Amino acid sequence: MNFNEFLEKEALFFKDKVIFNKEVLFQDENQSQHLLSLQRYLEKTVTKRRVDVGKEKLKIWENQLKKIQKDWGVPPEVIIAIWGIETNFGEILGGYRVVDSLATLAFGARGKKRRALFKSELLALEMIKNEKGIEVESLMGSWAGAFGHTQFMPTTYLKFSAPFESKKVPNIWNKENPLDAFSSAACYLKNVGWVEEGFILKKVNKPKNINYLKTGINLTREKGFTAPFGHSGPHFKFGKNASAIFHYNRSELYVFSVWVFSSALENKPQKILWPKNREQISSSETWVMQERLTQLGYDTFGADGKFGNNTKKALIGFQKTIGHTPDGFPDKLIFKKLLSQPSP
Repeated sequence: MNFNEFLEKEALFFKDKVIFNKEVLFQDENQSQHLLSLQRYLEKTVTKRRVDVGKEKLKIWENQLKKIQKDWGVPPEVIIAIWGIETNFGEILGGYRVVDSLATLAFGARGKKRRALFKSELLALEMIKNEKGIEVESLMGSWAGAFGHTQFMPTTYLKFSAPFESKKVPNIWNKENPLDAFSSAACYLKNVGWVEEGFILKKVNKPKNINYLKTGINLTREKGFTAPFGHSGPHFKFGKNASAIFHYNRSELYVFSVWVFSSALENKPQKILWPKNREQISSSETWVMQERLTQLGYDTFGADGKFGNNTKKALIGFQKTIGHTPDGFPDKLIFKKLLSQPSP
């Protein structure tokens, strides 16, 4: 089935207007090739210039942000941090036509589940047109189909968009006015668990008898501990607000960036002592690690280059076998040790 046949089969309203974009597929297939460590990610994302601009934006939108905090319980600093990280305060709203991106991914993304995901987003875009009266054909966004100041996917927009002060259709992509986007982001966080008097992350001493397999922020944990550099790095406690941010963007790096950024905007900068000589392996090396662990009897349930819980569990099993601290952190040292093991 080719692209046009796919569009005809789905009988989508915009089947005659959508264009296949091969650049979108390239972006999708190569998104994890250049992984950054938490330290490098924060250095790139939370820059002094971005914090300075964020403080200016806080002043400009101060009164409106206070109203949003009253409505949803989310502090202004968190909203501005998300805005800054997602679109550099509305400067980079995306250069891809949303309908093209979603249709391309619904047709050609790798994996049946991923194609189904984007098909559902494509159908949601059709609902936005039919129910909200928005000319979605002209909407621009990211290569993955997210749009607006705070980068909502169509399903997220349908479920959580909230206008700032009227009953009009929320306009989260208005270049000059981000207030509907601010309100919608706060509505989203509130509805996925944000607690008004809660916290995102707290630095703590390493807990005794910590089980590293049960550390880390994910969709099943509303609170707990995370140790992004394993046993030799800093340890953090997280609560429901970290979980809410993780729902917004399913990356622990993202949660840390929002925390560090919002703290800086509050003039409470976070100082983190990073460990030395614990460089994390790349995506391609993770793929090799997964295959090697499975060969040695530590099943990772497939190889995809992504370091998920199955791979972490397998690595911890290997670390225990060779007498290393079982923290499940995939650094260069344990990778070399793994490769040096004789084949079974």
